[in-house]
Amino acid sequence: MRFEKRFLMQRLFFIGFWLATCTGFVSDLFWGNNTISPLTTISLLTVDVILLFLAFCTVQKSVDFLLIGSFLVIAFVSGFIVNNDSLVVWLNGMRYFFPVLLMPPILRYFWATEYRHDLFVKSFDKQLYIFLWLQVPAVLFQFFKYGAGDLVGGTMGGWYSGTLSFTIYYASFYLLNKRIDSNNVLVSLYKNWTLVFLLFPTFLNETKISFALIIAYFILLLPIDRKYLIRLTFLIPLVVVLVGIGGTFYFSTVNGEGTLELSSDFFSNYLDADIDDMQGATEYADKNFDEQFDIPRFAKLAIVPLIFNELPGHDLMGFGLSLYRHGTVIEASDFHHEYEWVLQGTSPQIMSSVLQLGIIGTIWYIVFFMSFFMVKPSLYPSRNLNMQVFFFLAVVILLFYADFWQNPNFCYVMLTFHFLSWKKSDDEREQQSITVIQQS
Repeated sequence: MRFEKRFLMQRLFFIGFWLATCTGFVSDLFWGNNTISPLTTISLLTVDVILLFLAFCTVQKSVDFLLIGSFLVIAFVSGFIVNNDSLVVWLNGMRYFFPVLLMPPILRYFWATEYRHDLFVKSFDKQLYIFLWLQVPAVLFQFFKYGAGDLVGGTMGGWYSGTLSFTIYYASFYLLNKRIDSNNVLVSLYKNWTLVFLLFPTFLNETKISFALIIAYFILLLPIDRKYLIRLTFLIPLVVVLVGIGGTFYFSTVNGEGTLELSSDFFSNYLDADIDDMQGATEYADKNFDEQFDIPRFAKLAIVPLIFNELPGHDLMGFGLSLYRHGTVIEASDFHHEYEWVLQGTSPQIMSSVLQLGIIGTIWYIVFFMSFFMVKPSLYPSRNLNMQVFFFLAVVILLFYADFWQNPNFCYVMLTFHFLSWKKSDDEREQQSITVIQQS
């Protein structure tokens, strides 16, 4: 029996997928959700090794060599020359970028031939559908045990509520988008009602972003053509009903008690003060309240320029790769010890990019994501415009919402979703249909 490289690559890819998306829930059951368990540590390291191995075996395109190579140069200068990081700290910090950096060449490998592509998509569709169903019992268990909040992350585990909401919407959208009849949208929704039902867990974890995602979800299900506005008028009532149902669940399960959050009015008192005043206010709240203090996202963005003013010379290359990746074995950087009060909690993507790699690294990030829309797989040059608009919406939202691109569980679904938005040209698909008919 001849060994097939594609089989090994695909099996490893999906092993990494299930490790990334399911071990969190198991870890929470046995070690609690406030502890980095041995299972979590081993799982994350295994996923990193899988991604490294797959990328090493599959990287072939010049665009991937260019993007990965340029990133390594920026990371080298930022880590070793500007910030004097040790090799161990630098390598550990690199893990923050592994998922988003290494996934594209792996997916390009599967998109290189029709054979690999078709087998991959067939398997991915089945496993994605199973993943969506697994979230229902997992989320219900967490909801009744912890209440609505950050600990309701489904099979991903506690503190992944936002990541889960994004992945549920995009996974369900992809599967439903394949089944939509543009001339009978409501009938298609009725026939595929289970995919709509599987959005239900997102209203039990207190992620406000779900309200924006559900509106975009239904609006973008409609083909963007001349009849778009006409179709939209028929779909709007359904969207209003579903948002209303979701809102009812959300507001009936979230009472706001025990949640500490700075209001914009509270924090505006400190925007004109110096950074020491803001640090003192944050540390005071940490010591005098039960829950971890999480500075609002836009307030964090306002703090970033103040940090660069206080520590000049880091504007172009940032403060290195060790700000968000450290643990009990690898010591955190001096910067992290000094500014942990602003790094803790959720960081918008633009904030984490600027702080780690400076202006140059942020420009690289922008070019990197632009390449997703500009570099077409040779066999699949046509865009599914609806899927790419939805993906672009996620990229823009996350700039100011969260740095989910560091999470392999997020990238496994989201980056695959983007590659699935590339399809054969209409002429080629029509010719294939004619060929099949003639052969039959």
